[in-house]
Amino acid sequence: MSCGVSLGPANRMFDLWIENLRYWLAQTVMQRVAKEIHNINRELRNIGSDETQIGEASVSALKNVAFVKNSFVPTLNNVIPYLEVSSNQDYLIKRISDLGNDGCLADFNWDGGCAHKGKPWEDHLPTDSAIVMHLLCTYLDSRFPANPKYPDGKAFSAQHFMAPQAKPNFDQHSDYLTIYQTKVNPPHYKVVIGNDIYDLPKGRNNLFHAILLFLHEIKTKHNGMLGNVAFGTSGINILWIMTHKYR
Repeated sequence: MSCGVSLGPANRMFDLWIENLRYWLAQTVMQRVAKEIHNINRELRNIGSDETQIGEASVSALKNVAFVKNSFVPTLNNVIPYLEVSSNQDYLIKRISDLGNDGCLADFNWDGGCAHKGKPWEDHLPTDSAIVMHLLCTYLDSRFPANPKYPDGKAFSAQHFMAPQAKPNFDQHSDYLTIYQTKVNPPHYKVVIGNDIYDLPKGRNNLFHAILLFLHEIKTKHNGMLGNVAFGTSGINILWIMTHKYR
């Protein structure tokens, strides 16, 4: 099913929503993660663990550090899920910092990234779309209450995001809602609402279109709630992006 103009607003208003979303993603997610990584690396240096800096050590090595030295770096366990989108940690950490640096994802490259170690971006590295989507899902995971059905702490991701290898289950209830990634390179996202799959325009704004349709459905059909999690001002505070200008 083609989404077309189902989000409703005129193009100018929709462009404003995208702008607001980019600000929110950069400042609420990317900058916060980058800042926490910086703080953790500082603490690791302070305790003599220079060889296990985030961006240099593997995710498995960081998990071991988080277990052994939890009292020194208590927030490391919270950051590790954000790092699982790529095994190339030095590239990932640089890209997270770059994307949050200007506060509006100005450097966002939907189907690529940036040069790495003097070489152009190649498709063994994650696209910016993949990084932003993973960090958004991980952030929302952190805001959802613990659920014994999802002991890995991914209550949002498990219920509301589908990777390309997954297939929608059309036996779901009518208020089923998920973002569905159908391609990795170039990245493409759709939204599943009930038993319908809504396709969205391809290209540089596809990621933002998918997130906005997902949020619009929460706002207009779910009273601003996803389960018992508020997406409005009393909770995650993201629904404002569809009402007024950021600044």
